[in-house]
Amino acid sequence: MQKITGQKDPIIKLLKELTAEDGRRRNSRFFAEGEELVRRAFDYGGKVDSVIFTDKFAASPAAQVLLERAAGAGVDVFISTEGLLAKMLEAKPTPECLAIVERRVASLQDAISGITPLVQMVESCENADNLGMLLRSTDASGVTGVVLTADTTDPFSRRVVRGSRGAVFTVPICPFRDSGKAIEEAHAAGLQIIATSARSDTYYTQIDFTKPTMIIVGNEHTGISDTVRNQADSVVRIPMLGKINSLNIAVAASVIMYEAVRQRS
Repeated sequence: MQKITGQKDPIIKLLKELTAEDGRRRNSRFFAEGEELVRRAFDYGGKVDSVIFTDKFAASPAAQVLLERAAGAGVDVFISTEGLLAKMLEAKPTPECLAIVERRVASLQDAISGITPLVQMVESCENADNLGMLLRSTDASGVTGVVLTADTTDPFSRRVVRGSRGAVFTVPICPFRDSGKAIEEAHAAGLQIIATSARSDTYYTQIDFTKPTMIIVGNEHTGISDTVRNQADSVVRIPMLGKINSLNIAVAASVIMYEAVRQRS
């Protein structure tokens, strides 16, 4: 284990850059924090570059397990004071350990390919917590690829990675700005396009999800764009019996994904 000397240490300077989206893109890296997510990065095939422990955590049994994993993978381990990590990350809680991981993104063709693919497209999701929860559901429901279009928040940001509980390591994720082009490519690959909206007369249970399918959910406030609505094969709704005619997009996506799971089972 290597002792971090201060703010000018190269690993700390890199970590500081990774707190911003442009820094994550420029370095092709992001970080996953907490013992569970660091372990999952190793377990689920994340390419871990380095691991940082706080000096207090370094003496724990959990740290020894991670140290063995890092040694087996040829990954450098660094020790920092909690105060230094807190200053670099500028967010609470300060993690007791974290891993710097390669930022891997899938091509659109990879995200929509496969045998009877089930693809989740997310258009203009602004809320990092919502996106993290949604990615967690894509892993649980066996989605084969995720396409993030328009100005959807960065899937490798701290809150998304934390909320995904490690799904960023397990599900192919394709950031692809053009919603219309993504649908065109999915159509060309033989996928039916099923978009969700409260403004529809078709219930989601009326769709045959055993076919190759792309499911689309839209912005938390405005829903799907006109482009998506016009290009979709079907626009479906989830019945809502209360007075608030709106569902969190992670919940809405999960309902549709699990209908596909039910039908395909």
